[in-house]
Amino acid sequence: MSDESLDACLALVADRRRRRLLEHLRHSGEGEMPVDDLVDRLYQAGPDGADARRMDRDRLAIQLNHCHLPKLADHGIVEHDRDRGTIEYRPDEQIEAVLDGL
Repeated sequence: MSDESLDACLALVADRRRRRLLEHLRHSGEGEMPVDDLVDRLYQAGPDGADARRMDRDRLAIQLNHCHLPKLADHGIVEHDRDRGTIEYRPDEQIEAVLDGL
C-alpha cells in the first residue's frame, strides 16, 4: 500500500462513527439495504456505548446521509443511492486491512 493510499484509508477511518458504520456494514453480510434500516441499527447499538442515547435518531440520519455516506461513496467504499434510499457496501482490501489493524 502506498503512503498516499494509506493516508486516504486512515482519513476515512479517523472518525469513530464512520469506523462503527464500516464495521457494521462489513459484518452485516447483507448486500443492498435501506439507509433507514442502517440508521435504526446504528441508533439501537448506540454511537459509542457510553453515550448511546445522547444522539437522537434524526441527527444520526442527517450525519450519515450528509457526511459519512457521501465520503465513503466518493472513495468507492459504498454505493449510496439517495433517490432509492439505499446503501451497499463495496469491500475494499485496503480499508479492511486498516480496520483489522485497529
